[in-house]
Amino acid sequence: MLNGINSTLIVQHSKLIKRPVGEIGKRCGLRSRWSYILESSSLSPGTLFKRFFFSNFQCFFGIINTLLIKNAIIYVKIPTFAGMKKVYLYYSIVLGIFLLPLSGRAQYFYNRFGAHNEWVFGAGPSQALTDIGGSSTVGTHFLKDFNFDAIRYGAFVGYRDFINSVLAVRGTLTGGMISGNDAYSSEEYRNNRNINFRSPIVELSAQAEYYFYQSSHIGHRYHIKHARGFKRFNIDGYVFLGIGGTYFNPQGQYIDGTWYNLRPLHTEGEGMPGGPKEYSQFAFTTPAGIGFKYNVTPQFTIGLEVSDRLWTSTDYLDDAHGTYYDNNAILQKYGPIAAYFADPSLHQVNQEIPPDRTGEERADAKHNDAYMFTFITMTYSPSPFHRRTRSKF
Repeated sequence: MLNGINSTLIVQHSKLIKRPVGEIGKRCGLRSRWSYILESSSLSPGTLFKRFFFSNFQCFFGIINTLLIKNAIIYVKIPTFAGMKKVYLYYSIVLGIFLLPLSGRAQYFYNRFGAHNEWVFGAGPSQALTDIGGSSTVGTHFLKDFNFDAIRYGAFVGYRDFINSVLAVRGTLTGGMISGNDAYSSEEYRNNRNINFRSPIVELSAQAEYYFYQSSHIGHRYHIKHARGFKRFNIDGYVFLGIGGTYFNPQGQYIDGTWYNLRPLHTEGEGMPGGPKEYSQFAFTTPAGIGFKYNVTPQFTIGLEVSDRLWTSTDYLDDAHGTYYDNNAILQKYGPIAAYFADPSLHQVNQEIPPDRTGEERADAKHNDAYMFTFITMTYSPSPFHRRTRSKF
C-alpha cells in the first residue's frame, strides 16, 4: 500500500504563459495565472484529490474548458517509501476529447434548461450467440457465431432520466425470441450434431448512459435563405452499460414439427446420478452497446441502437452446456422424446461417431451464452430541452 507523506497536484498548460486562465481562475481562487498548486502534509493523496475534485467540480471543468484549446496535462507527484528507499510515482493523464462534454459549457446548458426525461421504445432483430448453430468454423463464440438464418425479433420499452447534460440512467423491459440451429452451420461436426432450439427472452435491466456527442442548436432561429449562422446537427450519440435479469425457456423442435420445453427433458442428465445440477431459468446479464438518435422535434426522436450482452450468468440459453449423458438412462427415465433431444446426431461425418457418446463434448462449457439486439428506437419526452440558445436572426 502506498502511504502518501506529501502530495502536490499541478494543473499546467504548455502555452499558459501566453494564455492566462483569466476570470475563471480568479473565481476559483487560483494563486497564479498559469498554475494551481495545492499542498497538504496531513491528508492522503486519495482524500486530497476527492476534496479538490468534488468541492470544485464545476470550477474544475471550467478551467479544463479554457485550457483545452491546445493540450493540458495533469501531473500527480506522490512521494512514497518502499523499505528505506524513496520512490516517486509519476502519473501523466492527457486530457482530451473525453472531458470536453463534461466541461463547464455543457454543464451551463443543463443548468439553464433543467432536467430531461423521456420514454423510449424500440423494435428490431435479435441474434443468439450460443453453442448451437453459428459459423462454419470449430470453436468460435461471441460475434464470430453470428448467423443471419437465426435472426428473430424483439422489442423494448424504457424510461430515461438525465442526471446531467451527458449522463442518464434508463430502466428497460425487453422481450423477444432467440434461436439457433446446427442445420444453419456449414461446419461438419456442428451440422452433424443437429441440435436446434428457440427461447423467449424477458429481460429487466437498469443502464447508465454517457452521451459522447450531443445535438447543436446554435444559429439563426428561422431558416432564412442565405442568412448567416451555424447549422443545426440534431443527432445525439451515446454508449451504455448496465445490469439486468433475464428469464428464458429453451425449446426444441421434434421431427414432427412439435416444439417441446427442453429443461424438463434433462437432455444432459441434469439432476441425474453423475450429471450436472438442474439449471435455473433466470440469469443475470450485462447489457452494453451504442446508440444514435435524431431529434425530429423537441419532444420526439428516432434512432438506432445496438446492444449486446457482454456477459450472462448462464450457459443454458440453448439447453446445451457440457457433455453427452448416457442416452439409455435418459430414455428409461424420461422417454424417447427426451432421448432424441439429448442426441439427435445425423451420423453423417467422415469420422465414425460411436453409438454411445456418453462423456463426449456436446457444447462449449468454457463460454457462457449471450444474445444481442439491433433496435430502431423512438423516444417521447414530456419535458424536452428548450434549446433557445440563439438570436432570432
